[in-house]
Amino acid sequence: MYDPNRDDTVKQLMQQPLPEPTEILLHKAPTPPSSNAILGLASYPTFKDGWLKLVGSLRTNGYEGHIIVVTYYAVQTANCSSAILEGVSQTGNAVRAKCSHGLENLKLEWGRYEMARRWLGACETCTGWSMVIDTRDIFFQADPFVSLGNANDAQHDLMFVEEVAQYTNPLPDKLRAINIGASGRYKWFTTPCYGKENVAPHKLLDRPMLCSGTVIGNRNGIHRFLTVLVNEFQMNNAKDKPECRSPHTTDQWTMNYLYYRGEFGFHRQTKTLPWGTGPVLTVGKPCATQLFDNSTKEHKHASSLKDMMTFDNNGLILNPHEKEGSPTRIAPTLHQWDRCRGWIGPWFNEHKDLYMRSTSLNDEPGVDWV
Repeated sequence: MYDPNRDDTVKQLMQQPLPEPTEILLHKAPTPPSSNAILGLASYPTFKDGWLKLVGSLRTNGYEGHIIVVTYYAVQTANCSSAILEGVSQTGNAVRAKCSHGLENLKLEWGRYEMARRWLGACETCTGWSMVIDTRDIFFQADPFVSLGNANDAQHDLMFVEEVAQYTNPLPDKLRAINIGASGRYKWFTTPCYGKENVAPHKLLDRPMLCSGTVIGNRNGIHRFLTVLVNEFQMNNAKDKPECRSPHTTDQWTMNYLYYRGEFGFHRQTKTLPWGTGPVLTVGKPCATQLFDNSTKEHKHASSLKDMMTFDNNGLILNPHEKEGSPTRIAPTLHQWDRCRGWIGPWFNEHKDLYMRSTSLNDEPGVDWV
């Protein structure tokens, strides 16, 4: 859906004053060699192994940009505004139950995008590529921006990463991939708020699902993405309709809804990256899915599947649709790897050189620009 007036609306949103971050600055890092940035929220009281996988894999594989992560100890959690709690169900999921100081009108699940928006704005040297990430289940085999060229003159300044869809599914089993219009979860989390006519899943039966945990763009593109998404969260919270608030609506489905309605504007500067290509390989659906059991004639959940994975001679995980010689043949970023625990744990042990520079954690050097 394309609205020629949407660009002007988005531009006006982007030009509104950007508040300063409210989180505690735990460390003022020196300026790194690169102007690129990784931004995320890690709201876990213990995340030791996660830090090793996240930061260690970035620094070991050539990434020299900013790593801006809002941690559990930097976020002052707070009770959410009563206005956004009225009529919604309670949940034990921390990011869908708590807010942060200064952002009491956004639960952490949504507030993390506003945090990223403010931190990017406050980072004067973050002028290259940026990626807004989920921190818990992401790992890097290479610099994620290695193939993107100069961020300042890029044709596309905002890129969404596709999950595996029917047209990128390398296997004949159609259950191994799902398009957004056929997703029951997409309809479940969007229709009660926006209405069936607006969601219109029947129009999206051939379109891929987009991942909210790895969104890439230059400074302008990421600011555009975060501004539009956060504005939608704010408008949904203001509606007299609990179905529009967290946890009844979630970040990924809202983002997909906005994208397919053209709400991010500037469609010539915006694109999606097909699964199995480019900077990110999302492995969640390939590793964990529903399989048909011939003995019981039923569909059963399976995890830690490996048959959709492609490896090189060194055991590194490849983008299946990239050709040999491509700078992203080895997938720079692996997302949702926790769905592959049955085989990826041993894989991590075999490839410690991807996230450690020494054989002992006690000898592991720090990183100045984190």
